[in-house]
Amino acid sequence: MNEISFAEQKNGYDKDQVDNYILKLTGAYQRTYEEYIATCEKYNTLMEDFKQLEEEKQIGINSNVVSKVLMDSEKLAQDIVETAYKIIANAYTEEARIVEKARRNFEQANEKIEQAMSEAQKFFTFRNTKELGGPLNEMQIAT
Repeated sequence: MNEISFAEQKNGYDKDQVDNYILKLTGAYQRTYEEYIATCEKYNTLMEDFKQLEEEKQIGINSNVVSKVLMDSEKLAQDIVETAYKIIANAYTEEARIVEKARRNFEQANEKIEQAMSEAQKFFTFRNTKELGGPLNEMQIAT
């Protein structure tokens, strides 16, 4: 997915190539989203454990053990959240790269279209000149 380019055809890009790339991108996004959901679920479970341990701590049962478990849980939760943020940041970076590449491809295609239109206009202007006897020939218009 790093350096994708699509073959140009008469009416744009190869539809199958674009569709296949979109499927790959959608799969990558889906996997990232599923990882994010799993991370959130782990975080929620840890928070429930944390609340339960906090209640036990307040009661005074095994306060040393509870404190260690709480610290470990908080560290794990922090690691999970940091991982989720990295995954999301990578997804946004990839999205921005893809959008920029698509914008450049669109601009290049647009320039080619404008060049072709300019060439066509020059051709029709030349074809319709007096020297070639086209429809703008003054003698044909006058008669």
